[in-house]
Amino acid sequence: MSKRHPLSKEQIEALQKSPHILFVNEKTISYSAKFKEHVYNEYQAGKSYETILSEAGIDPEILGPRRLNSLRTMVQSEGKREAGFTDKNSRLPPRTLSARIAKTNTGKIARLEHELAYTKQELKFLKKIYLADMEAQKACDMKRRRTSNSESSGK
Repeated sequence: MSKRHPLSKEQIEALQKSPHILFVNEKTISYSAKFKEHVYNEYQAGKSYETILSEAGIDPEILGPRRLNSLRTMVQSEGKREAGFTDKNSRLPPRTLSARIAKTNTGKIARLEHELAYTKQELKFLKKIYLADMEAQKACDMKRRRTSNSESSGK
């Protein structure tokens, strides 16, 4: 599948003017819960998504077919849920929010420090395994020598 085309600065500015849009950047558009409910009700009344968006002051051409389809899917799924329509941030799972924090420099540093400590622990474990293997190998060699010496002296 092809990726969505990023929005231009002009398109972002045009979308930011709409009171129905909570957040927009070159990749993401977040709509208000009230707007999604309005879209759902208007669609149930028989209007097309393009018409609903145009009436709301949002140019459907800016969104393009993929974003329009994403809006359609989101509105339909939220309309069928018991919880109803929500703003984007209120329905994000906690790990998504922590993933956003991890993108900051302090989050990256903390993640890298954790990764370094884990790697050090792995290295210690591997060294112990290697040393135990070496000791077992020496013990096995000593046992073979004793067995071969006792067999050769017995002949």
